[in-house]
Amino acid sequence: MGVRKLVLLGFALAMAACGEVDPLAAARAACANAESETEAQISACTTLIESGELGQSERAIALANRGSARVVASDITQALRDFEAALAADDQNMHAIMGRASILIDSGQVDAAQPLVERLVASGAYRDNAHFLAGRIAAQRGDIAAALGAYDAAIAANARFAPALANRAGLKQTQQDYPGALADYDAAIAINPRLSPALAGRCWTRVLQEDGDIPRARADGDAAVTSDPRNVNGQLCRGLLQLRASDWAGAQASYEAALEVEPGNPAALFGRGVARRRAGDGAGREDMNQARDFDHHIAQRFDDLGVRSY
Repeated sequence: MGVRKLVLLGFALAMAACGEVDPLAAARAACANAESETEAQISACTTLIESGELGQSERAIALANRGSARVVASDITQALRDFEAALAADDQNMHAIMGRASILIDSGQVDAAQPLVERLVASGAYRDNAHFLAGRIAAQRGDIAAALGAYDAAIAANARFAPALANRAGLKQTQQDYPGALADYDAAIAINPRLSPALAGRCWTRVLQEDGDIPRARADGDAAVTSDPRNVNGQLCRGLLQLRASDWAGAQASYEAALEVEPGNPAALFGRGVARRRAGDGAGREDMNQARDFDHHIAQRFDDLGVRSY
C-alpha cells in the first residue's frame, strides 16, 4: 500500500475513533473503491469484515470486494475463499457469483461455473460480464456459434468491453474471417492499447492474411510480450516472425519464454529447435523431434507459415 494512502486511511480511522465521523466510514469507502490501490482496498475490506458490526448482506459485499482485489493481486486461492464466504453470507450476491464463476472458468471447471453464470445472466446484473463469462464457457466447449452470440451480447451491453472484443476476434480468426477479426482487435486495442491478448491475436491475424502486413505484425508481437512476457501466443507469433527474418537468437529467446510458461508446447519446442539448428546447434533436432511426438503435423504447420525447418 502507498505510504500516503496508509497515512490518510490511518488518519481517517483515528478521527473516527475520536467520534468525529462514522467509525467505519473510511474503511467502507475504501473497500468499495475498486480504483484505490489494491493493498489499500484489501486492508479496508479486512477492517470492515473483522469489525463485527456488519449485517450479513454488508459482510457479503465487503468479502466480494476483497475477493476482487485479491484477484487483481493474483492471490487467487484467497480470492476464491472470499467469494465463497460472501455467498455463504448472502447467496444472492451477484458480485461474488461473478467472481467465483470467473475463477472456475480460468481453471477449466466450466461445468461448475455454468449454473453460476446462468444465475448471473438471469439476474440482469453485470450484464456485460455475465454474457462474457457465458461466451468463455461456450468457447471452451467448442460451441463457436453460442460463444459468438454471447460475446455479441456482452459488447451490446458495453461497447467498450475490450476483452469481449478480443475474444470475439479470436473466434473470427479461427473461422478465417480475418477482416472481421482485425476490426475487433483494432477496436479492443483502441480501448486498451496494452491488452496483450488482443495485440498477440492481431499479430497472428496479420500473419495469416495472404496480404498480411508483416512489419506491423512484428510490432504487435513485440508490444504483446512487452505488456505481458508470459503471453504465450505473443511469444509464439514473435518467434515465428523472428525465424522468418533469420533472427535465430531472438527466435530462440521468444520460444524459450513461451516454454517457461508451457513446457510442453509443441510450437515453442519446434520453433526453438529450428532456431537452434539454423544457428548451427545440431541438438536443436531433439526439440523438433520432441515437438513431433506431441503434434505429428507441427513441421507442416511451420512450413505453411513460411518457415524453412532445415
